[in-house]
Amino acid sequence: MQRVINYGSFLQAFALKAILEDMGHECSFIDIEPGKKIIKNYKKTNIITIFTFIAKRLDKNFLNRIKHQFFIKARKKRYHNEFFPILGLNKEPNYKSSYDAIVIGSDEVFNCTQNVSWGFAKTLLGEGLDSELIITYAASCGHTTLENLEEYNIYKEAKVAMSNLKVISVRDSNTKQFANRLTDKVIYEHLDPTLLYDFKPLLPDLVFKKRYLLVYSYDGRLNDKETITKIKEFAEKEKMNVICIGYQSWCNKNILCNPFELLSYFMGADYIVTDTFHGTVFSIKYNKQFATIVRDSNKQKVLDILNRFNLNKRLVSSLSSIEQILLTPIYYNDICKIIERQKELTYKYFEENLNTH
Repeated sequence: MQRVINYGSFLQAFALKAILEDMGHECSFIDIEPGKKIIKNYKKTNIITIFTFIAKRLDKNFLNRIKHQFFIKARKKRYHNEFFPILGLNKEPNYKSSYDAIVIGSDEVFNCTQNVSWGFAKTLLGEGLDSELIITYAASCGHTTLENLEEYNIYKEAKVAMSNLKVISVRDSNTKQFANRLTDKVIYEHLDPTLLYDFKPLLPDLVFKKRYLLVYSYDGRLNDKETITKIKEFAEKEKMNVICIGYQSWCNKNILCNPFELLSYFMGADYIVTDTFHGTVFSIKYNKQFATIVRDSNKQKVLDILNRFNLNKRLVSSLSSIEQILLTPIYYNDICKIIERQKELTYKYFEENLNTH
């Protein structure tokens, strides 16, 4: 997922590559070979739908949407011109797969029934790759279920594709159950690489003039009035600004930064409110007081990471509880020990499964 315009996608690609390079391997990225489209969008367009579309956008938020479009354009430009070259990506995709070994992951590489441009890409499951050694690391099936595979008539194809994998590493228990039904290969559970890699030498030393609460979400997704009110009230009570990495029109400041600056903002935050997997991961990584709002699209992986560290109480079950959650301290000693142990297991996994070829 290294070409996805998303901080989490970039940082996990960077971290996994860096971990493997630290172990002495020479690494480059293979791009996703597009597969068949199994989800088709059929939208009927008529004069009524056109007028409805226009009317919905000519409201009081019209100017915010214009600002957001400029924000999106600027972000896309920075990813292509600045961030992707850091990963060694060329403008043209690399579909070459003749390598000594291929590692598939991390991220939602098994999420094969999502509506994305690459469709049902069987290379993400291990098929069509020119290498005798194919493994995964911290793979996730996201919201894809075995029932989805049956629904779209790709269960057998997915099973055949995964037969090419020598060994499988997954990121969450839901994906482990998913993979166990599709293969008889050995399956390990590992943490997302961003939790394991030490980014600190790469992070800029940002100076913050005022305490702040950091909001981290997909653009515009935290738009519920009650959520906004509760966050603003808490920040005002604590005499903090509300800043957002990305775009939420109601925040005091919207920031477009590079991925390493993003981590500096997480490190400098007094409190964090997020509704994403990596927002939760970065909060844990830097031992922050945080609250996580779970969405249907990510509940499997978000609930799994919270359960793994016994942080279920950081889950926002009621918007009225946000303040209480943020003010309840987290004791990170045991969590840090788990992460260190998982780092050892990750290096052992790669030593055993890459150095034997």
